[in-house]
Amino acid sequence: MASGPCLFCLVCPASYRAPDFVRRRRSPLSSPPSPGRFCRAATTLLHGRRPRAEEPAAAAVGGRGLVFLEVAAFYGVYLNLVVYLQDVLHGDSASNAAAVSLWAGASYLMPVIGAAIADTYWGKYKTVLVGLSISLAGMVVVTASATVPSLRPPPCEHAAYCAPATLTQRLVFFAGIYLCAVGTGSAKAVIVSFGAEQFDDDGIGESAAERERKASYFSWYYGVGNLAVVTSGTLLVWAEEKVSWGIGYAVCAALVAAAVAGLAATAPAYRIVPPVGSPLKGACQVLVALAHKVNVRVPEDAAELYEEVRVKAPLLEPAREQLEHTNQFRFVDKAAVVTGADLEDASPWRLCTVTQVEEVKTLLRLIPIWLTSAVYFVANSQSQTTFVQQGTMTDSRIAGGAFSVPAASLTSVQTVFVVASIALYNRAVAPAARRFLGRAEALTPLQLMGLGHGAVTAAVALAACAEARRLAGVRAGAAPMGIAWLLPQYVVMAVSDASLSIGQLEFFYDQAPETMRGSSTAFYFLSCSIGNLLSSQLVTLVASVTAAGGGKGWLPPDMDNGHLDYYFLLLVGITALNFVLFVYLAKNYTPKRIR
Repeated sequence: MASGPCLFCLVCPASYRAPDFVRRRRSPLSSPPSPGRFCRAATTLLHGRRPRAEEPAAAAVGGRGLVFLEVAAFYGVYLNLVVYLQDVLHGDSASNAAAVSLWAGASYLMPVIGAAIADTYWGKYKTVLVGLSISLAGMVVVTASATVPSLRPPPCEHAAYCAPATLTQRLVFFAGIYLCAVGTGSAKAVIVSFGAEQFDDDGIGESAAERERKASYFSWYYGVGNLAVVTSGTLLVWAEEKVSWGIGYAVCAALVAAAVAGLAATAPAYRIVPPVGSPLKGACQVLVALAHKVNVRVPEDAAELYEEVRVKAPLLEPAREQLEHTNQFRFVDKAAVVTGADLEDASPWRLCTVTQVEEVKTLLRLIPIWLTSAVYFVANSQSQTTFVQQGTMTDSRIAGGAFSVPAASLTSVQTVFVVASIALYNRAVAPAARRFLGRAEALTPLQLMGLGHGAVTAAVALAACAEARRLAGVRAGAAPMGIAWLLPQYVVMAVSDASLSIGQLEFFYDQAPETMRGSSTAFYFLSCSIGNLLSSQLVTLVASVTAAGGGKGWLPPDMDNGHLDYYFLLLVGITALNFVLFVYLAKNYTPKRIR
């Protein structure tokens, strides 16, 4: 397209610039004048920034519905997968557990890949739509596998020999669930950032009400996701086991179909932002340029560093963020130092902009905080493992024996408390805090994460106290401790889970480089996976070390002969140190500053 004034910009010539990227050294006089009011309105219309404040809110509500449908369908398959492999396909226990672990690992790896595709090639809307469409195809295959008699082995008769599934039957079923893993996994993290970008945070037409809605978006996202998990763990699991596996899986397929149809039909309501480039290419260019200039001296005046001044017609291309220079990690600034060789051949692999350098610095600041989240999930995962084992050793009767609560059901109780705590925070705590503090955010994302780190230490400490009390009763010959004694640790863990997860999602989305907005939310799921992996390795290590020399150790098969309370105290120490490290990192964190 030839450079020249566009139709809209003729109305406000002060805003006009040719649509070229002009590279030169940064100067206070080099910034182009801001566009006029008419051009800002035209840019809004052309680039998807809507003039009405109601539409971002409506799109965000639609996004929450999308989250509910996706999560409910995914967990409708996940929560009962091992039971289907055992009762329908007649697999053995070891292979079933391995198959579920491998499938879950693939499902939580795909968000990283999907986010990279969204940021680099397709954009978030297309990635979510394609991912959910692939998941729908997988759900159809899974439903057919559970419904068509020739695609599943015959049922066992009177506990006699159960014919295992044939190779074809297993291939069909596993092809279906892995299509679900690829599709849903690819869309899972992108949905989070896609919903967040519906709120116009670039200063054009932004209102205080919209800032408040964006501040509460991540908490509602997490609350809706947990509500979907509860729905899957009750209604869908019941339908699969008590009514029909085919009907249960058909409901899951219908949920995904509704998500695909709704997303396609409501496309005009969404703010669709084009991809901004590879999230890794810019970082690699900085590292290569830094290697070329490792012996170059960094100038004292940051204004001498190289920056690309983008002089363009705002109607032809949406604005990209440019970052201000920070004094932390000054050695990385070498990649933006202009040398004589750069004047002859300004290759992007030898000379990088200040914005590119600052994006790398941002990653260096985010990685340590992300690692503390991975350690956090080591303790958080205990609510699905050792907390449940602890519950199996208690008296499950409550209300004078009128009801019996299975130990595994306490995990659902935690999920309910997560939803309740989010609703309480958004409806009561946050509005009161906003009025008191006079700002859009009740608590900053880092403060929410700090609350999560502190609360998880308290939750594990409560578990240690409850287990010490239970063991004391067992060794004194007293009646088994009631399961209600475990409720406080689940309640505190619910507060911790909601606080850290919401804070981490919001913090990484806000602070990540523009080219990594989608990938930033994927790292939340990656930290969950790493935390669960570290937890399993920690349990194995503690069990082997404490049982060395012929002793029973802390974690024997019979928990009455062990010391699970000591294991919980070990976790208290780990999480307390992790909390101290997080506080240090948070207090010294330098946020990115946009020019």
